[in-house]
Amino acid sequence: MKLYKLISLLLILSFISLSAQELPPINIYSPKDYGAENQNWSISQSKEKYIYVANNSGLLEFNGSSWQLYPTPNETIIRSVKVFDRVIYTGFYMDFGFWKKNDLGTLTYTSISKQLNIPILEDEQFWNILELDEWMLFQSLQRIYLYNLKTKQYKIIDSDTQITKMMKVDETIYFHQYKKGVYK
Repeated sequence: MKLYKLISLLLILSFISLSAQELPPINIYSPKDYGAENQNWSISQSKEKYIYVANNSGLLEFNGSSWQLYPTPNETIIRSVKVFDRVIYTGFYMDFGFWKKNDLGTLTYTSISKQLNIPILEDEQFWNILELDEWMLFQSLQRIYLYNLKTKQYKIIDSDTQITKMMKVDETIYFHQYKKGVYK
């Protein structure tokens, strides 16, 4: 009887360990590992599983084994990043635009705001980027810039109070204006 109980207990324990969920490995990367500053503001992933990070030193690209740093043209902090259709959109101090890989696999930057002569406010920074339909939305604390990916035209939503947050829920954009409420 004792042998039967022991075998039953061993079988039960073996089934429990087989059905237990294994945790994925967690890697910790220090600024020394990725060769940039210690403050990261935003993160996005491409369909190819590359990771892009908005960092105080510029745009970080991680391919799963190595890091590459791309400083901004004006050498300022990147605040936001969003990957869409193999294009990496970024927002930083007084500029927003996109990065694309050239023939050598290196990212090159194109400024949407400079290309279209968009009037940027003094000391404006871009904290959030969202995609909706054929539009990319770049949010600063005072405005939302809507850039049409097909026509290359833009629109601006101005605010007389601070825009604290912009988010996409289902297929609708919501944003919060300080002391005014939530708009869609």
